[in-house]
Amino acid sequence: MSLLTLRSAVALCLGTAVLGACHSDREIAVRVSIPDAESRETPAAGVGIIALPYDRDSILASLEARAQTPRPQTATLDTLFAHFRGPFTRYTDISYRASQLRDSLDRLRNGRDSGSTASSPQLKQLADSIRSLDRQVERARGELDRARVEFVSRSEAPRAAIRRWEDSTYRGYDSIVENLARSQGRDAVTDTTGSTGWAHLTLPSGRWWIYARAWDTSDPNAEWYWNVPVQEDTVLLSSRTGRRRPRY
Repeated sequence: MSLLTLRSAVALCLGTAVLGACHSDREIAVRVSIPDAESRETPAAGVGIIALPYDRDSILASLEARAQTPRPQTATLDTLFAHFRGPFTRYTDISYRASQLRDSLDRLRNGRDSGSTASSPQLKQLADSIRSLDRQVERARGELDRARVEFVSRSEAPRAAIRRWEDSTYRGYDSIVENLARSQGRDAVTDTTGSTGWAHLTLPSGRWWIYARAWDTSDPNAEWYWNVPVQEDTVLLSSRTGRRRPRY
């Protein structure tokens, strides 16, 4: 490129910067992974990804600082969550083991049909193990159902108190972020992770934060939460970059 051509290109870029013609949009890849039933970091599908042109945590913190009353105590709910997690985890663990054994039995049967050396005693032993686990699953399901009834009846009032406090404290949040987006001329950009845990966003120039939430598979009353500034073209949302927090 000649010096004259280079100068012309620079002038064109500077002259149209307001219109965003130079270095305007960039492609961002976001991957979400969370621990599975065996605590292995696993891609998470169906997670909503939201790119925001502001730091939502700082806005929430400022609203909380101006709250007229302190946040309701959560000790009662934390105790209820811990008690409910026991029967929930037992049920999901046994169900997962039964599903794994069932998959193994299907593979052995299919392999035997294809001429593998799987023996009848092997198949019988595996089938017996599955029947034993199925009985354990039924008992664990009964324990979970009873625990759920008690949990719902005792958690309803403290959860309602927290919701009332949040509704009052965060009442101005929508107006604040709408004004921020309007003043910057940038709206939120969204996508949803696919089967491999990836989502892709096209972001205009400026500072951005990636916000996402995913259910914690080990606890129905907890979630993974991310509010991560975009610093590179690839953003990894995992148990290392997010926070595991209660879902009050």
